[in-house]
Amino acid sequence: YVKVVNGTATIENYIVPTDWTKEGTTIEAIYSGSTKCAKLTSQKTDITVAKSVPTLTTESITAGAGDTITLTATITDGDKLISRGKVVFKINGKTVKDANGKVIYAKVSDNQVSVTYTLPDDMKAKDYNITAVFSSSDYDRLEDTKVLTVN
Repeated sequence: YVKVVNGTATIENYIVPTDWTKEGTTIEAIYSGSTKCAKLTSQKTDITVAKSVPTLTTESITAGAGDTITLTATITDGDKLISRGKVVFKINGKTVKDANGKVIYAKVSDNQVSVTYTLPDDMKAKDYNITAVFSSSDYDRLEDTKVLTVN
């Protein structure tokens, strides 16, 4: 129940049940009436629950050519536990691959991913963009870019 103030009833800080995301779910408002106004019922309206937008965070790294580094990323969506999806890493837009030329990706487990990667011995000393790319059937694609400093 909600109190009507100046003709408006407002519910704040309400946690929407997950079953409200099902297609065809509707909502209606019912005013029980008062001595001045009879009972009123709104039309049923379809509920559209916006897809939540998680965040993807990775870290800048400093290393030397030929060093083995650990690429990490964290995916958060409030207090939800995320264990579906995968992350690939890119250096200056090129996907990180193993010694056999296969793309290195990490499956998300408990909101985290971690991949070890050995930088090429001939990698030039400079700053590179390092990008983590998260993909999942539960969320839209996410990216986070930091700096890889090779010294």
